Amino acid sequence: MFFSKPKATVTTEDQKWIEDAFIWFEEQYGSDYLKSLKIIEPTKEFFNHPFKGVEADAEFALKKITEYMDIKGANIELYFFSEAPMEFEDEGIVVTQDTEGSGTKDNYALGKYSEDGPNKFEIGLELSQLKNPQAMIATLAHELSHMVLLGEGRIEENDEELTDLNCIVLGFGIFTGNSIFNFQQWQGSSHQGWQANTQGYIPEEVAAYSLALFNNYQNMKQIGIST
Repeated sequence: MFFSKPKATVTTEDQKWIEDAFIWFEEQYGSDYLKSLKIIEPTKEFFNHPFKGVEADAEFALKKITEYMDIKGANIELYFFSEAPMEFEDEGIVVTQDTEGSGTKDNYALGKYSEDGPNKFEIGLELSQLKNPQAMIATLAHELSHMVLLGEGRIEENDEELTDLNCIVLGFGIFTGNSIFNFQQWQGSSHQGWQANTQGYIPEEVAAYSLALFNNYQNMKQIGIST
């Protein structure tokens, strides 16, 4: 019996970019620090909070993420904004309407990052994110990852893909991976169904390979194998 060879989930170019980035992360953070990190999971062990879709949820999550990313002494202001299209049910049909009322769904920001002076940062969160704790945590982790890379002077120009990868290296790979492509169920008064949502800047395959590489890196460190 012959079996077909498994196909690579990432391109050779992507694989080299990821592995080179991991070497750069080790130079930035140090191998001892990376060795101490662990994968943050969407469980009560890491986020012991009754998420109810309110702003206090985001404030709690932001505080926990800063702890897990070892962000200390930074003055971070969290604010909320609303740019998401509005959804309403009309005669049994779910209609998605953008803020201009055109009836089409445009791209809109889920989170925002800005610097407001020395060691002062602003993180913005789209209010619609409050309805999905995992997506909210992924968004906040991404914006805080901007702070770690840009705010701490590790890079000079914004790099969204590297920022997503940095989230994975700092332990938030499950949240980043789950938020890239997910299904959510909706239910109206007379209809129900599923809708797909995407967010993030790297494809699923790149996120999965990066998470596996991070996990393998951690395992090698734990048994004393140098990278």
